[in-house]
Amino acid sequence: MDESKLKRCSTSSTHAEAVDEATDPLQNDKRELDDSETEVNSRKKQKQEEETTEKKKECCFDTKDAKGNNERTIFVTGFDNSGSRDEIRSALAKHFSSCGELTRVFVHIECETGVSRGYAFINLKNRVGIEAALTLNGSDLGGRKLLVTMARLRDEYYGHFNFKGCEICRASYAAGRLRLYRWNLRTGGGKFRRFSPEFEEKCRRHHEETMASRKMNKSKTKEG
Repeated sequence: MDESKLKRCSTSSTHAEAVDEATDPLQNDKRELDDSETEVNSRKKQKQEEETTEKKKECCFDTKDAKGNNERTIFVTGFDNSGSRDEIRSALAKHFSSCGELTRVFVHIECETGVSRGYAFINLKNRVGIEAALTLNGSDLGGRKLLVTMARLRDEYYGHFNFKGCEICRASYAAGRLRLYRWNLRTGGGKFRRFSPEFEEKCRRHHEETMASRKMNKSKTKEG
């Protein structure tokens, strides 16, 4: 008897609460308002995440300054790479403006993060400007000493190591390899120029990592 009375009491109390909620329009309006605010906040958060993702996935070579490396290109490194690509480019352009007219300043970044890789390529209009730019080797920029040299003397001129990038980046890397082949033909009299052991080791490691990554992607595709 006691158990049946308790059940009836609990059922009647639950029914009474439901009736009260149904007959209280202010409480219903408040719940609807809370739900709508939660939905709006969720949409705002999702939009911010999408914008951040799009910003981070900016392609390194999807700019007008990406192409243009040649035998007269200057290589610069040693600057502070904590700023954005535009900030670094502006600082370098201002620093080398005394050398003459600049036709190109390309700052290499990581596609996924947008962070600079710590080096840049600069083109000047005439040879006098190039010679003046080389005299800035060891100069100070933001409290850091710059290394300034001809780009063709650097490995980065021919390829970007430890850099995954995107499809556009990989196409640019292939173009760089073709440029290296043509440069060897011109400067070696039709014979391939021997690379340093360090450069050959970098090429070997890069090839192994690329093949391993492709193999892993294929296995994931088959599993999916």
